[in-house]
Amino acid sequence: MNQTQRIADSYRAATLKAAWYGPSLAELLAEISPDLATSPPAPGVHSISELLQHLLLWNERVRTASDSNPLPRWQPEKEWAEPPIPWNELVTRWNQSRDLLEEKIRNFPIEDLAKQVAGRSYPYETMLHGIVQHAIYHSGQIAMVLSMFRSRSR
Repeated sequence: MNQTQRIADSYRAATLKAAWYGPSLAELLAEISPDLATSPPAPGVHSISELLQHLLLWNERVRTASDSNPLPRWQPEKEWAEPPIPWNELVTRWNQSRDLLEEKIRNFPIEDLAKQVAGRSYPYETMLHGIVQHAIYHSGQIAMVLSMFRSRSR
């Protein structure tokens, strides 16, 4: 198994099934209703829907990044201000993006892993590991928000 296969397997585990630390993102999303997804758990805290939409945005940025399409800079004031996508559509789009990104990682040329990402100071290998870490980080936030809602309903 090569490096891109290992990264793709880690991405698959975190986002689909078999995460070593607990439920994958897909397992968490399966438990979430549209009403729950769009409700902020506390003032000033992102809703599950906002977190998933942020994950979708960065999945697509990483998936389409290339020498001719530089990875955009993170601009929180713009990114968190995106118009909301309805929950069921968002989940569908996330699943499609997840599948396409896993395929891109799995088929990414080994010889290009060390190339610098256009517009960044790091190589593609760092970016691909980073998108796995990004999914895990925000999945943890989603799990915490879900836990907050569950504790209120007891």
